[in-house]
Amino acid sequence: MCGILGSIGLNISHQILELLHHRGPDGQGVEQINVGNQPVWLAHTRLSILDLSPAGKQPMQSRDGRWRVTFNGEIYNHLGLRKSLDIPFRGHSDTETLVELIAANGIDKTLPRLNGMFAFAALDTLEGELYLVRDPFGIKPLYYAQRGQSFAFSSEVRVLKMLGLGDDVDHQSLQLFMTLRYSPAPRTLWRGIKRVAPGHFLCVDVANGSHEISRYIEPVTHHFSGSMDDAVDRYRQEIQAAIHRQLLSDVPVGILLSGGIDSALVAAMAREAGRDLPCFCVGFGKGYPECEIEDAAETARVLRLPFSAVEVTPKQLLEVLPAIVRAVEEPLGTTSIMPMWYLVQKARENVTVVLTGQGTDEPWGGYRRYQVEMVRRLMPWNGLWKAAQAVAGFLGTLPDFLERGLRTLPVADMAARSVEACALFSSAERAMLLGDSSDGGAAERMRYWLDWMDSADCAPAEKMMRMDARMNLADDLLLYGDKISMAVSLEARVPMLDIELVRFVESLPLQYRVALRKTKIVHKKMVEAYLPSSIVHRKKKGFGVPFGSWSRGPWKAFIQETLLDHSAPHWDALNRSGVETIWNQHLKGKSDRSRQLFSLLMLALWWRQQ
Repeated sequence: MCGILGSIGLNISHQILELLHHRGPDGQGVEQINVGNQPVWLAHTRLSILDLSPAGKQPMQSRDGRWRVTFNGEIYNHLGLRKSLDIPFRGHSDTETLVELIAANGIDKTLPRLNGMFAFAALDTLEGELYLVRDPFGIKPLYYAQRGQSFAFSSEVRVLKMLGLGDDVDHQSLQLFMTLRYSPAPRTLWRGIKRVAPGHFLCVDVANGSHEISRYIEPVTHHFSGSMDDAVDRYRQEIQAAIHRQLLSDVPVGILLSGGIDSALVAAMAREAGRDLPCFCVGFGKGYPECEIEDAAETARVLRLPFSAVEVTPKQLLEVLPAIVRAVEEPLGTTSIMPMWYLVQKARENVTVVLTGQGTDEPWGGYRRYQVEMVRRLMPWNGLWKAAQAVAGFLGTLPDFLERGLRTLPVADMAARSVEACALFSSAERAMLLGDSSDGGAAERMRYWLDWMDSADCAPAEKMMRMDARMNLADDLLLYGDKISMAVSLEARVPMLDIELVRFVESLPLQYRVALRKTKIVHKKMVEAYLPSSIVHRKKKGFGVPFGSWSRGPWKAFIQETLLDHSAPHWDALNRSGVETIWNQHLKGKSDRSRQLFSLLMLALWWRQQ
């Protein structure tokens, strides 16, 4: 895991490179390559994971001299890919495998063969083209910006800002953030700065800076035809192979263990592979039902694995919020960002790589909105759902997830319905807060991914699952996971998003994954072979924070001061009366506006730092 950056026509100094030191404290490299009349800079900060020797140093040149690569991530199948190349290798890094594969086969034929998490730049000095590539699920971020003929890219926004790019807030993206609680690629909240979308690459003409965007991933179209027992057996084989691939490391590896079954399964299968990995957990103490320490400790005892945990207080989390916002760079409305900050620090005391259980809910149907979509398909009576909405409005406030669910049911358009299913603020609330009820392009982006699935025979709920895996997962949950883990130079791997594994999962019939009152069906059946039923069917807590109670208690003064400060810069875009309305609704306790308030708080703190 590393930091990458580079440019066409903009000098990359060691001072700029130092901004990514936390992503790669083990080494740095900067190279200027003249392509025609244009100077191109490629730079790299190295966190040594595979091949700790100088043979893994980057930027790296192909043996034939044509290609240069600066690479961030891991290619888990690179040793198998090497067998197709009849050349002597200098070392055993996956970067060397990548650059020689590209030299032998070109970009187009190389990308579909890669199984890993990655963001990289590849410079073709012969054709004068620079390629920027992001992995199929967007586990690793990659930003870019252009000014005239000058072009720059980086693992993090701070580098592009230092180069004088992206100096203003993009108000359409703000509208998008207030709809989804994140900004899906290619948009960011900075005008002029974009994020490469998962499974896409840019081809930049070095001579003039013009670029084209291409998608290199294809939807799964084949269908698994075996029985459910067959699916369980095959799933066991696929996940065993994925865990085996992702244990590849020349440095110590651990597990981020929650109280749920996903990380528990990763730990159990790593143990089955002969690796008793240390487990790390974070929580808030016994007084909080959200605390997962006891549940995780029980899982570790059952698996006979070393376990350590860190307890954090509301005061500690409040104190580090500004630092978290700086590290994540973009405002995200996910409260689990906060405990993650302390969890990765605890893990980094002992290991350099961790495996996580992230990325299971989307392919396996772990969210309520997928079940709501199934209800709608079974009973597509728009008049009924409109009547249900009216009755619910008359009866009073509903839980947030239920209110969103009812809003989706009468909506015929799949993209618009998907927006409502996960909307942070309703269109009426967006009008109240921003003076504009539009979704900022959220439905348009969802329609892009829905069109991508045209060739696949998918039920609506499955389409929503696949879309979430390439939007919400990539540019919210995985984005903060990358930024927070790399802030302490820790590589976080997500074996549940192994490319081959997800291809299999997405080939399963929907009824093998989710039903009206069940989720992760085959997944849980398989886990029962590794963990007691009491753990497998333990009530899910999620990686949550008691933000609702804290915001009415120990955090109340801070939130009020931050959100309602008369001199705050966010009043350039937000209506004060709208923010006050949301805040007062929450304080009165008639409705829990935790999702909305935390998102507004992160936005306000982010705006202060611009």
